[in-house]
Amino acid sequence: MGSIKHIMSMQLCKLMYADGMKRHKDPLVLAAEVRVRLAERNLTTSSSIARAFDLGQSQVYRNLFGRPKTVSKTLTMLCKHANVDAYEGVVDPSQSQVLMQALATIWDGSESHARKLANLLFAHQRAHV
Repeated sequence: MGSIKHIMSMQLCKLMYADGMKRHKDPLVLAAEVRVRLAERNLTTSSSIARAFDLGQSQVYRNLFGRPKTVSKTLTMLCKHANVDAYEGVVDPSQSQVLMQALATIWDGSESHARKLANLLFAHQRAHV
């Protein structure tokens, strides 16, 4: 039964992440990349960047010139404006033993339960937790 649950767990992951899952780059690396790209457009200060993209100067400063610990919505928006890819690559969730064990433990094996678990994970993502 354990191996069947493992196979079904992998199928759940494939259902949820058919193309894999992208992971954000380190926020300090992103901030540096964005600063370089924006400097090419003569946007070098938090004030000039804030004016150019209609953002708060303090938000820009915290995300680009401070020490951001997470990739915030503001940093993501700045990445888009600077044409910087915020992601470092694709991660295959089926390669995580922790995730696969958790799914194998709680999933009842049905397609409807798989969809409910997937919805819970998506709700968690939307809540930015």
